[in-house]
Amino acid sequence: MIPIVAIVGPSGSGKTTVITGVIAELTARGYRVGAIKHTHHDFEIDQPGKDSFAMKAAGAVGVILVSSRRLALIRDTTDELGPLELVARYLADLDLVLVEGFAHSELPKIYLAHDSASTPPHQTLKVLPARRFGAPEIKEIADLLEERFLL
Repeated sequence: MIPIVAIVGPSGSGKTTVITGVIAELTARGYRVGAIKHTHHDFEIDQPGKDSFAMKAAGAVGVILVSSRRLALIRDTTDELGPLELVARYLADLDLVLVEGFAHSELPKIYLAHDSASTPPHQTLKVLPARRFGAPEIKEIADLLEERFLL
């Protein structure tokens, strides 16, 4: 099973900064890393005027855009898929997947706290104070993930 680790914390705590920094660090070390961003809002990634948008608007339940370098899937769902199912279906060939969100899941987590009184969710690997994360912290998190999940 591919390791999945959630980066969780309140809005503005630096989750995206940590994830993008750790992805860059682990990629530089030779790992293939994926990411899942959880949102509670509806979203649209396709654009009016594009063929794929027209296909979806015509009623296609799923549309795949593919080139020699990328693949994108636009698919309707009836239920929100959890991180384990998403990784199994779409990211099964990677070394590690970082998840932004899913704070109440049973995934191991790195929690970014606004203050020391914040209570981290269950199965927290590390609690870090929310602030601007620089290279030393990103390297420390990448080291932790490599030691616990990749070696």
